[in-house]
Amino acid sequence: MKGPHEDAHRGLDDALGRAARAGTLLVALDFDGTLAPFTDDPADSRALPEAQSALEELLALDRTYVAVISGRPMAFLRSDVDPAGRMLLSGSHGAEMHLEALGAAAGDAAVQLTPAQAQLLARATALVQEQVGRYPGSRLERKPTGAAFHTRTMRDQSLCARAEREMIEAFEQLEGLKVTPGQHVVESSVHSATKGEGITAFMQATGADVTLFAGDDVTDENAMRELGPGDIGIKVGSGDTAAAHRVRSPAELAAALARLAAWRREALG
Repeated sequence: MKGPHEDAHRGLDDALGRAARAGTLLVALDFDGTLAPFTDDPADSRALPEAQSALEELLALDRTYVAVISGRPMAFLRSDVDPAGRMLLSGSHGAEMHLEALGAAAGDAAVQLTPAQAQLLARATALVQEQVGRYPGSRLERKPTGAAFHTRTMRDQSLCARAEREMIEAFEQLEGLKVTPGQHVVESSVHSATKGEGITAFMQATGADVTLFAGDDVTDENAMRELGPGDIGIKVGSGDTAAAHRVRSPAELAAALARLAAWRREALG
């Protein structure tokens, strides 16, 4: 008798096979926890080699686009995720867009903060600095539109939930600040953009017949909900999701991407 994981694996492969035969295919992916395992220092995070190889193979195929939609700043995505400039990129949770892969004229949509937003960002950053001082090992991550409080590296992991709860409460005192809790992180942003806006822009720009999106965190659900009935959502790891499919880890997703790349190459002849 086949187990539920084997049935789920078959269901995912059926969806991947359909994606491989699409006229125009968009493969859009979150980065941390999806393409790349989590690391203590976010600056050290890199896509798994099998995932990177699958993306390179997809990028070489006709009518096939690869996008990364991340909370990371655009500078990191361009320097460390796609230094060759072949992918569509959305950084800072949809606030930054890089469409050069569609043609040089597409260019970037850079973040422009108003004076009020810049002041709000400074206040949010100061709150995170204060919280880092209270919880040894925690980290501040500066972003163009926000500040994030990371607890994955806290010395006393039993205090993570409390530290995150306090950070949320402090952020919520700042009017106009968008607060998004995640896995061992509390994000803040002075910009209202979401990953859903990023994937919608890419779907429209590419004219994709089928879009595949994979992500692991609550912020990725905004993108999952933008997928149409013919598109494919993949949740990486545990937790509630709007996605129809699930894999257990970035390594399992990398294997799925490798299968997709092989089947897409075969379908295109």
